[in-house]
Order: sequence, then structure tokens, then C-alpha cells
Amino acid sequence: MSGDIGNAYCTAPCAEQIWSVTGDDFGPRKGLVVTLKRALYGLKTASASFHKFFNNFLRELGFEPSRVDQDLWIQESDEYEGYDYLATHVDDVIIVAKDPT
Repeated sequence: MSGDIGNAYCTAPCAEQIWSVTGDDFGPRKGLVVTLKRALYGLKTASASFHKFFNNFLRELGFEPSRVDQDLWIQESDEYEGYDYLATHVDDVIIVAKDPT
């Protein structure tokens, strides 16, 4: 099973405090100074913020990173004898398991 995490970077909190000025799309609120709470595509730290956020999520699910590749996650299955594997690359995921549901 494989997939892409939609709006991945927008799920991760910003690693640092970033200020911006609202543009024309904000209508009467144009020109307000705002601070970002979530990472956005295009920020230099967005990928690292999402990577850290997603790694913490996988640990909460019981996965551990491989000693060989930090983007390969392994979990011993509770339902059958064997392991579940999850490989990540940026916001793409591949799951290899006896029952990936």
C-alpha cells in the first residue's frame, strides 16, 4: 500500500516564529501583520518540521526507525508473527505488512 500525505507540511507546527503581512486575498484585512502557526510549502524549514512531526507520530503508533535507514520504520505486529514496515520519503509513504489496514 502506498500513498501521498496531502497538505503534509501544513500539518506540522512551525519550527520558528515567522511573521508575514496579509495580501490582497484577505480583503479588508489586507496589510495585517500575522504570525504563522503551521509550516507552509516554500519555507526553508517546512520539510524538517514535517519530518520531525511525522516521526513523532510514527513513534506514538509503536514504530521504531531502522538502524540502517532513518526513513524506514519497523513495528512488530501484535496480530500475527512478523513485522510491519513503513518507508517514508518527504510526504510519500509505502506500507508493507501482512494486513496494511
